[in-house]
Amino acid sequence: MKKYIVLLASSLLLFSCRDYLDVVPLGYVIPTSVTDYELLLIGGDNGPNFTSNEDVLHLTNDNFYLSTSEVGNVNNNLNTNFALYSWSNYRFSDPTVSNTAWNSAYRNIYTYNKIINEIDNATLEVGDTEEARKQVKAQAYYGRAYEYLFLVNTFSKQYNKATASTDYGVPLVLLADVTQTLPSRGTVAGVYAQIISDLELALPHLPAKAKILLLPNIGAGYALMSRTYLYQNDYANAKKYAELALAKKSNIVDYTQPDFSNFDLAIKNNEQYATHFMLQPGNGYLSEDAMTLFPQETGDDKRLTEQFFEIPVMQDGEFVGFQYIMGTYDYNFKGTTSVSVPEMMITLAEAEARLGNPGKAIELLNNLRNKRIDGNEDLSEADFDSPNDLIKFCLDERRREMIYSNTRLFDLKRQNLEPAFAKTTLHKIEGKNPLSFTAAPNTNQLVIPIPAQVLKFNPGMPQNQ
Repeated sequence: MKKYIVLLASSLLLFSCRDYLDVVPLGYVIPTSVTDYELLLIGGDNGPNFTSNEDVLHLTNDNFYLSTSEVGNVNNNLNTNFALYSWSNYRFSDPTVSNTAWNSAYRNIYTYNKIINEIDNATLEVGDTEEARKQVKAQAYYGRAYEYLFLVNTFSKQYNKATASTDYGVPLVLLADVTQTLPSRGTVAGVYAQIISDLELALPHLPAKAKILLLPNIGAGYALMSRTYLYQNDYANAKKYAELALAKKSNIVDYTQPDFSNFDLAIKNNEQYATHFMLQPGNGYLSEDAMTLFPQETGDDKRLTEQFFEIPVMQDGEFVGFQYIMGTYDYNFKGTTSVSVPEMMITLAEAEARLGNPGKAIELLNNLRNKRIDGNEDLSEADFDSPNDLIKFCLDERRREMIYSNTRLFDLKRQNLEPAFAKTTLHKIEGKNPLSFTAAPNTNQLVIPIPAQVLKFNPGMPQNQ
């Protein structure tokens, strides 16, 4: 009989003073074997491979504009959607409102901690092996690293080598103990050190092929390590691990083929190293800034025409152009925050460009764009007047390719550290009474505040300043 493991009290990390009763309710199973812990790792609905951070990340990046129907009441400062979209100081300021981006991440971390802390003492049932024990533990280390990478990039300043040892990070909870006091925020550098340590512990025991796509394999481990180093602006290591990931898996889907349509989930899964689920956030249409990424005179970029609904815009009875609305592909493909082959190609291209290897960078970009743009014309070094022009193109290509990935906020914060690529971010709300909001580079507008509910139960925790 198949066992389903249900984890109790996994959200209590927010509330450091709660009582915990060591009682097993009827119908619940406490994991004891390696197989049990693997089932805990896989989970089900709302399992550890599901993080509800999509609204926070969708509403704060520069890829989409929203209407009043998505934003809601603009006269209510405590309207979370509006506060996020306008980058206001009222984001999560109501202590009665929970923040799923924080809560679900720490819920998942509790699950990963339980596996990491306990699986060495698990029994071996029929079919279990010592190698399986090591593999499940490695996959839990990967999951914990994944969650902390999103947490620190959401609720802390962007990693900056000059300030990372003093900038506030997020609490590093490493034990599955609901009675413990929530640790201090620590530093950004400390969180990144933990992420890299977890991945280093995971890599030797991640499988060449996981049982299911929900579970990470060795390629996923290399890819997440590459993403981590890229966010630290460590381009040599970002390159190293992107190459290792691509050596394990390098196939990409050709969007330009006549029989390709509608971004079928099974087809897109071929590009993923491992998946991580999210809910589908609200709608939206491409921002003016994002629209400039898809110049139609250079060919039909299927990342625009296949991923978005094309809506004609009329003014005074005259056609003036198109708006591109989030399409059926959007977040119905739920592996979008996961590491993928296209991401590794672009990461490697950016690393090569920054390390002074423009020819290699352009070759990688051409290989990807030939599978994305119908009638693509290959780039050459002559197309770029300076190294920064090529780097900027890599950043734009990352945005084009990963426009539904919910990682744009992190890339935006990263490029804002460099004056050559910094930008003021714009949001608009169109309608009878149009509104616009801006977020200046390198301000806390792009850093999500620690939720007031968390501070209520942990009053000594410092808020982002």
